Amino acid sequence: QALSTKRLMVVDDQVSLTRIVDSIARDVGLDVKVINDPTEALDAFLSFRPDILLLDMVMPEKDGVDVLQELMLTGVDSKIILTSGFTESYARLAEDVASFHNKGPLRLLKKPFRRDHLMALLRKVMAED
Repeated sequence: QALSTKRLMVVDDQVSLTRIVDSIARDVGLDVKVINDPTEALDAFLSFRPDILLLDMVMPEKDGVDVLQELMLTGVDSKIILTSGFTESYARLAEDVASFHNKGPLRLLKKPFRRDHLMALLRKVMAED
């Protein structure tokens, strides 16, 4: 059983939010790694190799699109959920990056999100294999 535990990596600069996401994800049976500094995302991604990536789009230093572009170049095949109170243009930009790398579909989870919405989305993505 332990071998099949799916891994979720959360990249978001809001520490309080990532604590909540961490607890919800563990409740649905995921192994979780939280990164609050987007500049650490690439190294963590390569060592953790998550099945699912939950990525905030609006962060200081590096935004979600920058992080997404870096991660896509690694060739690691994770399912991607983008979160933010983002604008449509941001979402489109991220979609473009992903489709360029033949990754997708990207899921969008608008902030603030409800606990049950996140749980349902994580369960859905986990079941997709």
